[in-house]
Amino acid sequence: MRLRRVPVIVITLAGLAVGGCARPAGQGGTEPGTGPGTTTGAAPPATETAGTNPTVAAPPATEPTIAGLEYRVSYNWGVPSNKVTIPHSLKPPIGPPSAPPLPYLVAVYVGDHPEASPKYQRVSFYFRGAFPEYNFQYVRQVTQDGTGNPVALQGNSFLNIVFTPSQAHDNAGAATVKATPKNPIGFKNLKSYAFAGDYEGYVTYGLGIQVAAGSDQVLPIRAGELKKPDGSGGFYYVVHFDVRNS
Repeated sequence: MRLRRVPVIVITLAGLAVGGCARPAGQGGTEPGTGPGTTTGAAPPATETAGTNPTVAAPPATEPTIAGLEYRVSYNWGVPSNKVTIPHSLKPPIGPPSAPPLPYLVAVYVGDHPEASPKYQRVSFYFRGAFPEYNFQYVRQVTQDGTGNPVALQGNSFLNIVFTPSQAHDNAGAATVKATPKNPIGFKNLKSYAFAGDYEGYVTYGLGIQVAAGSDQVLPIRAGELKKPDGSGGFYYVVHFDVRNS
């Protein structure tokens, strides 16, 4: 049985403004939804097309800059004080027997975007095979899947992120995540991240976010999705979370 204990915090935010779409990582100067081959409405196809080469390259140490094929904002600037779920329909196994049966995480990247309007900091999760369903919300504390133990994060507000169905290990049990940023991240507001579980089809991460000391407010969050070629005939399925600057 999968045990989850994620407490909910009631959060207030004064003066929340809805911002426009800013540049996603790896898009160069193209704004989401305005360049060739982009979309902001319908979800991108969930799985790779048949015949994709099952031999995939390892993700690079720094985030790939190749332009994406499709982009959409799945959650525009808001405060997820209650759980927000972004659905994707999947029928495992999604790949051949040699591949993991679920979307699997291969890399995590971060980026600061002070040139955007509004300014934001981003964490991007790179999956192979498909977009998993995911949910996220502000919580009092991020806890470890299965045990419920607290997860240490730098910051004074915390975002819990769960991808399901998904995994972060291959069929032999080895970790599939090959690229991660330094931790703590050290941006103005997006301070840290933490892995919190790869358990029974659930991959969980926490974000540590800094707001003014003693404040009962939190920062708006934006989520988006980008299908990105990997340069070797396959695709990355990228889910990003943007933290708006205070």
